[in-house]
Amino acid sequence: MELKPASSLNLKIGDRLEVPIVDRSGVVLLQKGKIINSEAVLERLNERGLYSRVPDRPAPPVAVAAAETLLRRESTTEGRLAILVEQIDSLLRDLVGAGDETALSDLESVVRWLDDLFVRDQDQFIGVQQILAYSHLLCERALHSAAITKLLATAVGLPREQQASLVAAALTVDAAVVEEHDSLSQHVGPLQDHQRKMIADHPERSAGVLRRIGVKDPEWLRAVEMHHERLDGSGYPLGLKGNDIPVGARIVAVADTFTAMMRPRGDRPAFVARDALREMFAKHADKLDAQLIQVLVKQLGVFPPGTVVKLANGEVGVCVRRTQDARKPVLRAVMDAEGRLYATPKARDPEQTASRILDVLPPDRHRAIRSLIVQLWKKDLELTGGAIGR
Repeated sequence: MELKPASSLNLKIGDRLEVPIVDRSGVVLLQKGKIINSEAVLERLNERGLYSRVPDRPAPPVAVAAAETLLRRESTTEGRLAILVEQIDSLLRDLVGAGDETALSDLESVVRWLDDLFVRDQDQFIGVQQILAYSHLLCERALHSAAITKLLATAVGLPREQQASLVAAALTVDAAVVEEHDSLSQHVGPLQDHQRKMIADHPERSAGVLRRIGVKDPEWLRAVEMHHERLDGSGYPLGLKGNDIPVGARIVAVADTFTAMMRPRGDRPAFVARDALREMFAKHADKLDAQLIQVLVKQLGVFPPGTVVKLANGEVGVCVRRTQDARKPVLRAVMDAEGRLYATPKARDPEQTASRILDVLPPDRHRAIRSLIVQLWKKDLELTGGAIGR
């Protein structure tokens, strides 16, 4: 397969791409079907873009390998999620640097792609990120938060356009602290004055970053600015109370809190999903929106997709899909009682005595399970007869 420069396509503003355009590292610049909507985007494609065609002369080996890997990854949800994580990391770092007018178009493309993955397989989309949840990397947490935001916004019946705005907000709430995020999340002990100030003003600064690249969507900007406001007035930066905080900001706040609790912090280990939801309801219901927390509990169930569990027979399993019974997920065993990974995950029935769920395990206890992500949800139709249809 040869990669040719995008400039050879003689593209014009308003054209719809018939092929995906990548750069030489294999990162997607613009998806197939995307409309070129500005001179800046067109210039970027012509300068950096490559596309695949039937070979007629040797292509650079690195570029070919990168493109072939990309095409393989694009064929699976987990591969596309991995690409999304990489793109989000690159986008967030670009925003705090010299974010140009192409950044907004890139962000909107990521939101649309994320929405497509969510609609394609909601359980898989949530489940893959549950397994990845132990990571404190900002790009992975941003994607997880966006997924939970989408889940909540859909469940409460918000219009599709508003959902997209809130997903964009969830991806970008920490745009102003990209470089400092990892050190802050792993910090132990009292914060220094400059760290406290950085945390306190980051919602406004993140909104400022977005305005600089051309974001004018009020729903998006409000959710970023207000995602740390709390119903009892204890939040920041404005100290808003009750109904002064719009529902979109409340949704992003719940998603942001939940995904933060599922990741390790300097002063505590990560919560598993069940315990994070219980903690949120018990200790934060007066600050966050208790009704939204209840919606999230109902949507995720007792064993959300991606939950790692200990079975009565000693096996370790992964819950891959929700069913109408919140306590009886579609279940796959991934590890035997001696701790050896199965080559292929095995279907298990949680109603059977041997495969009864005894406990929920933190994903970081069994990181090797990540190697089976591709198989956990692959061609799963035979197991989904009782799955929740959404």
